[in-house]
Amino acid sequence: MKNLVLLMLLGWLWPSVANAEVNLLTLENGARVTSFSSEYGGWGAESMVPSLQQLAEPGIELENFVWCSADNAPFPHWVVIEFSEPKWVTTLVFSNALQEEAAYPGISARNVEVWAGLEDQEKLQRVASFALERNKSGQGVQILPQQLRFLKLVILDNYGHPVWTEMNAMAAFDDGTRPASLGELLGSNQIVQLYGLYFDFASATLRHESQPTLLELVTYLKAHPGQAIEIEGHTDSVGSEEVNLALSERRAAAVVSALVQLGISAQQLTSQGYGEQQPLADNDSPEGRAKNRRVSVRVVSQTL
Repeated sequence: MKNLVLLMLLGWLWPSVANAEVNLLTLENGARVTSFSSEYGGWGAESMVPSLQQLAEPGIELENFVWCSADNAPFPHWVVIEFSEPKWVTTLVFSNALQEEAAYPGISARNVEVWAGLEDQEKLQRVASFALERNKSGQGVQILPQQLRFLKLVILDNYGHPVWTEMNAMAAFDDGTRPASLGELLGSNQIVQLYGLYFDFASATLRHESQPTLLELVTYLKAHPGQAIEIEGHTDSVGSEEVNLALSERRAAAVVSALVQLGISAQQLTSQGYGEQQPLADNDSPEGRAKNRRVSVRVVSQTL
């Protein structure tokens, strides 16, 4: 499990399906670049929103569309993408796999932030921050459902190149899931898939952005003091099965530790890692792998 789980809004997911295979960040789907910090000639910010016609050409992938900062432009670099009408987004896929990496080591984007808004591009809110792996395509993240018209990507740094920073075109998808309350889902399903917890790459350290989700879970558990739950860690199938299992166990245990520090009795909590053994989707696409990388909360007992 080498990508981060990404939180955009506080909320929970109803399972459903919609336009999961339609990339919303294309010209035909009403997306366009409205502003940006800088660009280098031939590698303009408009590359972040290609057309479906361009992508349909033989041998053309998102990695062929590259945005590069201007010479010695200071960090942060940023680009704002606007939709012609509000869109629901549940999954984002990033790429910084660049053909120029060998000739220009460290040029690929590293730490990034995602900002979003529905009404005004001047009043966007930061909804997530995370790190990209170096020079890698298909870095998908499952997010909690976000309705937006404006999407802003902010690049805080790169992997060490002193002059330029590059980023490939993104993809955004809507798999049809929509917000629902934690109580409703645990009451009806006895299990909730949490996509609101952030971890660093190949790490069990919770990022600060996980706090809202943790506090929501704390509120639920304090309202149900007689209920015991299990925190379950899951990964995709990238990497060895042994490494994935160990990482899922450490992440589940980290969530339990955080909940105890926030005042939840350890008697209410257990943790279990399942690695790649219980996928929710196939692991053949970035979107499927993103859905499989998750933490689950399962009710195991109604009375202690």
